[in-house]
This record gives sequence, structure tokens and C-alpha cells, in this order.
Amino acid sequence: MSSSSKAAGSPKVSIVSIAYNQEGYIRQALESFVAQKTSFRFEVVIADDCSTDKTPEIIREYARNYPDIFRATLRKKNLGSWQNFLSVLQDARGDYIALCEGDDYWTDPEKLQKQADFLDNNTDYALCFHPVRVIFDNNEEKETIYPDIKDESKFTVKELLQHNFIQTNSVMYRRQKYENMPANIMPGDLYIQLYHAQFGKIGFIDEVMSVYRRHAGGIWWDSYKNEDALWKKYALPHLALFAAVDKLYGDQAEYRPIIDTAIDNMFNKLIELDRKYGKDLLQQAAHNTPQAAAEFITRQHRQLLDKTKELHDKDQEILKLQHAGDDMEQQITEKDQRISKIQASRVWKARNKVAKIRGREAL
Repeated sequence: MSSSSKAAGSPKVSIVSIAYNQEGYIRQALESFVAQKTSFRFEVVIADDCSTDKTPEIIREYARNYPDIFRATLRKKNLGSWQNFLSVLQDARGDYIALCEGDDYWTDPEKLQKQADFLDNNTDYALCFHPVRVIFDNNEEKETIYPDIKDESKFTVKELLQHNFIQTNSVMYRRQKYENMPANIMPGDLYIQLYHAQFGKIGFIDEVMSVYRRHAGGIWWDSYKNEDALWKKYALPHLALFAAVDKLYGDQAEYRPIIDTAIDNMFNKLIELDRKYGKDLLQQAAHNTPQAAAEFITRQHRQLLDKTKELHDKDQEILKLQHAGDDMEQQITEKDQRISKIQASRVWKARNKVAKIRGREAL
């Protein structure tokens, strides 16, 4: 941090960080914080969520060595990642908020300066982000850049509702009020992106300035190996997430179908899990998110009525075709009868005799 950034007064940027059992990674994260070069003062507001390894000791070391930067909380009771994050977020004092969890880190010492400059110069933007390197601890998968989208027209609320293209340690927000935030939701990062996006546009700086680490201690590490196990654990908070998002954007027509589809998908997943494992997840969902449950039932009933009408309409079409077929068959029968009558008539027999005589004369 530059000497001018140590000036007295409130910080311009608050780095909000949470940690839990990350002794193998957190030093790299904290080093990337103190390495930031800025023309303004910034703070690191960090909370360890009652780790059982040496993570608290490492945080305490940095708080002791950089008392003008660090404001550390070392919890004696585990709150869970979302509640721990909300507590730290509410403690932040900066005009802007930058996020980085203890197992990730920044690679550009001018990251904070670049993002703060962007928000300073674009007051109609509520947040800005950048691409990140994604690395895997086991080296089994290739390093990637996320997101790989370059078209800034894609960085909208509508797209964000369908796909979280903002990695947590790449974002900087214009600070808002954080009271009355929803509890027990997951993934919290998607909610917090959408929460800030309601206050302005989403900005993009096309520079890779941080690393997102995939490792065995992460929640989503092996989700692809046992999807059912993941959903049994996190389906309810995932449903709660979209119920909370509904309160942010549900009254806007362009977002309504996306939110409804997400909620319906989660209820259908809960139904599937209950059938397969005899769980009571659906009952818990109805208790935790009664409005979402009622709206899901209403949509299912409407779809059933629509399907019933569709089947009725198809039955009517089939009956019409059957009647048309019967009419055609009757017409053919009547025509055959008329032909038979003509062929049995004296005039027809006389015509045949004349035809035979003319045939012989021609010979």
C-alpha cells in the first residue's frame, strides 16, 4: 500500500474476506492484499469462522504486522460461511467493497486501484468485475480463464439470473445497505451479485487479476461425482436463494419466467430426492419457503389444466378426423352403389352390346 493510502480517515475500499481451515492457502491471500498499490486508504475486514487448524494464527500475525490495514475477528463459535460473510460485510466501512476468500488470491497489485477508478468514473455502475484464472490443486484438470465471454452485452441481470458469470474474488461493489439480508441461502455469491446489480449496471475490466482455486476442501470440489449427495445437503438453501431473488426481481416481467423456472426445478429436484431416498425435504421446503411452495403448486395446477385442455383438443381433432373418414367412406359406398345401379341398367347393357358389335366390325 502506498504511503498516501495510509492517510487518516475512513478507507475508500474494504476488502471483505472470510476463512475456515485454510492454513495452506491463506498466507498467499493475505500477501496479495497487503501488496496492493493504491492512491487511497483501504482496509481488510476478515473473520475466521472458528478454524481448527493454524488459520487463526496466520490471520493474527498479519493483523499484528499491519494494524493500519487489518481488522480481524477470530470467532470462538462457528457461524457458517454465509452468516460469517454477512457479519463481516456489515462491518465494512469503505465506499467500495472487494471480496476474496481465504483460499483464493489476487495477482495484480493494482487491482483495487483499477476497479475503484472504474467505479469513480462510471457512477451509473453498481459493480465491476474481471476474468480470473481457475486452477486445480490436483493438477488433473487444465487451468482455465473464467468467464471466457468477451461480449459485454451479455453481462446483464437477465444473464446473471441464469448463469453466475462473476467469480467472487473478481468483483468490487459500490457499498449498499446490508440489513435484513436473507439467511440460510446458497450459493450466497450469486445472491450478493444480484443484490448489488439492482442498483446499477455491471461493469467489466478485461484483465485477469486474480486466481480462483479449486481444491478438495471446497464445497463444489467433487459435486459432479455425486450430484444427489450435493443436492440432499444444499437443495433447501438453493431453493431459499431463489425465493430471496424473487423478492428482488420477481415483480419485473422479463425476469419472472426465469425465476419461476429455477424455483420449479428445485421443487422437482426435492420431489425426486424424496422418492429416491425417503427424505422429507419437500415438507421442509414448504415450511421454509411457504410462498414459493404455494406458487409452485399453483403453476403445477395450471400446467395440469393446460395439459388436460391440450389432450381434450387433440381428442376433438381425432374425432373430427374419424368423422371425416366415416363421411368419406359413406360417400365411396354411395358412389359404388350408383355405379352398380348404372352397370345393371338396360342402357348400360345396350351400350356394351353396341361396343362389342363395333369391335367386331372394326376387325
